[in-house]
Amino acid sequence: MKNFTKFALKEKYKLLQSVVDKLIEIDSLINLESFHIIFEFIYLNKTV
Repeated sequence: MKNFTKFALKEKYKLLQSVVDKLIEIDSLINLESFHIIFEFIYLNKTV
């Protein structure tokens, strides 16, 4: 059973790693700093 668990975890890690690689690539293409003003306006509630 331990071998099956290790195999399943390795497969899930491979899938996760491919997603992370794609996110890193997208991050290098998009300047997210320019969206901070919009995000701050939408998500921060500064009312009393």
